[in-house]
Amino acid sequence: MVWSENGFLANLGALDFAGGTPVHICSGATATAMSLYLSYPLFRSKRSPIRTPQHLILHKPHNTLCQLLALIIIWNAWLAFDAGTTLALNFKSVMAACVTNLCAASGALTWASLTYYETGKWSLDSTFLGAIAGLVLITPSAGFIDMTTAVGFGVLGASLGRQALRIKFTKRAALLRWVDNGDTFATHCLGGFLGTIVTGLFARREVAAYDGSTIIKGGVVFDGNWGQLWIQIVEAVIGFVWSFGGSYVLYALVDCVPGFEVLGTDEYVLFYSALGFYWSMLMGFRDIIAGMDASQMGESLYAAQWEGEEDYHPFEGVRL
Repeated sequence: MVWSENGFLANLGALDFAGGTPVHICSGATATAMSLYLSYPLFRSKRSPIRTPQHLILHKPHNTLCQLLALIIIWNAWLAFDAGTTLALNFKSVMAACVTNLCAASGALTWASLTYYETGKWSLDSTFLGAIAGLVLITPSAGFIDMTTAVGFGVLGASLGRQALRIKFTKRAALLRWVDNGDTFATHCLGGFLGTIVTGLFARREVAAYDGSTIIKGGVVFDGNWGQLWIQIVEAVIGFVWSFGGSYVLYALVDCVPGFEVLGTDEYVLFYSALGFYWSMLMGFRDIIAGMDASQMGESLYAAQWEGEEDYHPFEGVRL
């Protein structure tokens, strides 16, 4: 819908340079749909009254070195695919790489600074999340904005992303049994949604034309094109609804297949169906809390790290 020449959103005039909607909004919507379905299944998994507990114990990031290496790899790879979206080596690809780097840097600094303001300590975990928030936000607009705007995008993405991260630590999230260990909703879904919309505000015809061929009407701030803002909002909403709804339906269909259900029992159960006998491993309440490593393989890389650790809450003492 977004990139195809015959796509509905493409014909509508939606601006999405490197995948704000197809990548980030859709991934966040899909992860959210999976979390909610596993907590409230409709078909075979519904046979078990024991579902995702209202609160899974959360742990601190277990390996700072791995987190640092991941940040280095992700950041560099993001420069490549944002700049490479032009499919050419020209001034526009260089500009895309520059704004991507600036947005990630300002996002990392902003998130880390906010953490320091609240806790009095600098955090690599906060730096990592801030950089990801900036990279996500810049994705749909990397080929349409200037470098000054990119710095502001990073500040905006990190600030709002950090606020969105608080949601999963609230009592309401626990009551909903909503699990988001990868912070996909706060960083990808909300970041992609926000990035898609602000593209309609700050896109510039001048920057888009740096490749010598792209012609757009621009956004609200620099080119006075208010229509682009509404197009971007429509794109973001359609992307979320399409991905969330489609993913939820697919999860439900998979749940109809014998052997693929997730039930709350700690046993191996032998079932009989029209297809014959088969074994089905069913994950139980204790197994869910322990995790797949401990429940299905009898060992965990992080057992020593997490032994006796209290429930992790990065916003401890801060009003949510």
